[in-house]
Amino acid sequence: MKILPILFLLFAINFGYAQTGAISGNVTDANTEQGLQDAAIYISNLDYKVFTDKIGHFLIQDLPAGKYDVMVSYLGYKKETFTLNVLPDTVLRVQFKIDQSSITLGEIIVTSFRHEQQLKNIPLPVEVVDNSEITQRNPVSASDLMKNKAGVTLTRDGIWATDINIRGMNRSSIVTLVDGNRIETATDISARLSLFDINDIERIEIIKGGMSSLYGTGALGGVVNIITKSNLYAGKFTFSGKILSDYNSVNNSTGGNLLLYAGAERWFLKLNGTMRKAGNIKTPNSEINNSGFKDNYFSGVLGVNPFRNNEIKINYQYYLAKDVGIPGGYPLFPNNALVTYPKEERSLLSAEYKISQISKILKDVSAKFYYQYIFRDVENIPHIVQKVYAGNVLKKKVSVLNIKPQADHNTKGFSLQSGWLLGKYNFVIAGFDAWQRDLDSRRTREQVIEDYDSTGTVVIKTIKQVTGERPIPISSYRSIGAFAQDEIRLFKDKLKINIGGRIDQIKVTNDIAYNPEYTITNDTGWNWTPAGQKIIWNSAAEDDISWSANVGAMYALYNDVSITFNAARSFRSPSLEERYQYIDLGSLVRLGNPDLNPENGIFLDAGFKVFNPVIKFTGSGFLNTINDLVIEIPGTYENRQAMIKTNAGKSRFYGFDANLEYNFYKKFVFYSTVSYVRGRDIENDLDLPQIPPLNGSIGLKAAAGKYANLDFSVMFFARQNKIAAGEVETPGYVTLNLYVQSMPIKFSGVKINLYGGIENILDKEYRNHLSTNRGTITQEPGRNFFAKIGLSW
Repeated sequence: MKILPILFLLFAINFGYAQTGAISGNVTDANTEQGLQDAAIYISNLDYKVFTDKIGHFLIQDLPAGKYDVMVSYLGYKKETFTLNVLPDTVLRVQFKIDQSSITLGEIIVTSFRHEQQLKNIPLPVEVVDNSEITQRNPVSASDLMKNKAGVTLTRDGIWATDINIRGMNRSSIVTLVDGNRIETATDISARLSLFDINDIERIEIIKGGMSSLYGTGALGGVVNIITKSNLYAGKFTFSGKILSDYNSVNNSTGGNLLLYAGAERWFLKLNGTMRKAGNIKTPNSEINNSGFKDNYFSGVLGVNPFRNNEIKINYQYYLAKDVGIPGGYPLFPNNALVTYPKEERSLLSAEYKISQISKILKDVSAKFYYQYIFRDVENIPHIVQKVYAGNVLKKKVSVLNIKPQADHNTKGFSLQSGWLLGKYNFVIAGFDAWQRDLDSRRTREQVIEDYDSTGTVVIKTIKQVTGERPIPISSYRSIGAFAQDEIRLFKDKLKINIGGRIDQIKVTNDIAYNPEYTITNDTGWNWTPAGQKIIWNSAAEDDISWSANVGAMYALYNDVSITFNAARSFRSPSLEERYQYIDLGSLVRLGNPDLNPENGIFLDAGFKVFNPVIKFTGSGFLNTINDLVIEIPGTYENRQAMIKTNAGKSRFYGFDANLEYNFYKKFVFYSTVSYVRGRDIENDLDLPQIPPLNGSIGLKAAAGKYANLDFSVMFFARQNKIAAGEVETPGYVTLNLYVQSMPIKFSGVKINLYGGIENILDKEYRNHLSTNRGTITQEPGRNFFAKIGLSW
């Protein structure tokens, strides 16, 4: 409880603040004068932000008397900055009118750099999926939302089970967060980016490149931070809600969502719930069997302002999926296996306390605790039958009925962070965080053994046997790290420099693991010392100390044109699965390696940015060199074929990606993205696996009169023939998509929004190169008609 005296001191400082005033006002559309809900009011002097309520009203209280630069931003509108003078014991009343913008400007506020910043002021390469993109489409998972961003590519282990690749790196090389809390689970079969309700996502922030100095181990490839919807404090009691219903033709999926908001001056509440059901996916030529799913989700956020400039926020999320099909499955499962997730479950509880505007130097302090539980349940019906002959006579038949892996992933974490304004030019973020993942993984194999008589036709003995195994021993992974980031502004803000560093201590422990762990024969009881039992892993403990650092700079050539440069040193300590995995697939064994070295690398990025009302362009080239990359190579284990984890020596990733939006005429916007990456094992002069080909998009957004907005896009992927051993070349392909969104229709206090579209308009048959590891599944979804209707009040 050493933190209590610190918090007590902060309270004392907080209450002793100088004379204060207030600002009360409204944000409206400059043309229609309609109030804009959720517009952001940002006071850069204090690093302080509030939002407008459903009629566009806001109230900022307890402001120290003085002059402030107040920025007003709203998605789809041009940013405006106003200078206001707040007097003591006075309420300043204002009216902010802002104009619409046809392109995405850089005023979007992002939080993945541990404090709020405008997108255009960040030197690092960042992509943002905002709420307008989420509502316009009807994706299955968060991965589907990100796949159109430059440098980001979709990977598949199924329709529900998807993940992403960032600049050639994926799965365990990407840190995934939900509201700043780490999601720690196995990545062999994708699930972590599917354990969300799409309708509960406010935006997704994607940092491209190594950023271990911000979030510690794992951030070699990048960071994905999923920000869920919250609510706003209001000057008076407010209540609002939204109902959404959707349909997809490609898998006959239906879904419904209910979102409720309530709030007043000192509190707010958000409640959200969703249910979905989907059948098998149709392809241009057939149907992908075992590709349906069912899921539901609930979340709630409660915010309270107990004292001036103090906030308590409690967040709860619960996700449950059932009967999720995993089509294909090779190399994890035989091609003819029927594999499903009978149950996938995620629950999260987090609590955060934040104190703002503490003094002119110490801007804020926040403390956060979270607990997250993930349950992974797999059922594999392998259709494996092994026969033993004596000459031509059948003597024994072994039928594997099912294999059922299960795992409990428990992650708990704590963080303490502070923000310091050191003079006019330095803003410093400093703190520490700690988290621990506890893994309990087990598997049962049920089989029937039949002995035959001398003729090989009559069964004389039948044995039903259940074998218990530990694919990974009971183990834990703990990370403790301290970090600091300094943002320096020079030459009247023309030059911004970011310097940061972090040191982490990783401790990994595991219990002794036997194989098999036990057997049950003919339901006669548990045998904990079965014949052939052996030790797979002895109990052990391992410590890693790693450091990371970054330096970035952004120089404004003109008011809306900047160049950027970033250099970083990042690391990743091998996961529990990579260290201790032992999975007997029958035909081969997948084997971990407790002696793996941590991955580490140098990441370089140089970019160019343009943000103005007519053109938005961001582009960068990168060169990343990684030592001791963890890969899987063929080998043998106890005279059996095996895939064994090892370090690859030195690898290099290089390429470029870019975005363009051009508002060439009124409400007509041309947009385009392009991405290219090459991955090489430079010690052995080989291509690395799972590298996406050159890809991108070209599109046009336009207003269809006063009634709707249209978005037509062409997605293209080039041929990929730079492949690793065991991979398959994939030809290039093009798909066409159309999205339509109606203007709001108002009726008796209810606002109606209609959405629809056609994906893969030409019903094109194609193969995603990053999905070629799914065995017999070689086609992506065919033509999809979708429709959504939303009612809000």
